[in-house]
Amino acid sequence: MRPFLTIFHLIQEIIGVICSVASVVIAIVMTFTIKEQIPVHFDFAGNVDRYGSIGAVLIMPLILLPTILIMVAATHLFPLSLWSLPVKPKPSKEALIYRDSAYLVTLYTLQTGVYSLLYTCFYGFKKTFLLGPLSFALCVTMLLTAVVIFVKCIVENR
Repeated sequence: MRPFLTIFHLIQEIIGVICSVASVVIAIVMTFTIKEQIPVHFDFAGNVDRYGSIGAVLIMPLILLPTILIMVAATHLFPLSLWSLPVKPKPSKEALIYRDSAYLVTLYTLQTGVYSLLYTCFYGFKKTFLLGPLSFALCVTMLLTAVVIFVKCIVENR
């Protein structure tokens, strides 16, 4: 394990991966148990304009699980020279900046995993009216996470 990673980084990653794997499992179970068609496309006003197979519920979890695994690999396996940091760390501040940058990735892992699980459940249980607000909430939380971590890195690098 990298010296700047903490138990909190690992907990965020584990929860994110568990949520993402759970969303894949739930989507597979739904594929075999739900027989009726579900809404798969909406017009701008939120009205259903196309129905499709419940198999469509698998698309998002199957895209997000590899994305999460790549984020975990980036945190643990990618060389630090490949990391794009918000600031060029001073030698005495490198550990802090790498720790905070790792928090950005592990928080994204957590947010993406929870999003995948909620998306799958809302989609499969026909609560599709919640998908727009859920996606908006993910965008806002990811943007705020980035802003907070960037500011934290700038302040800590002084």
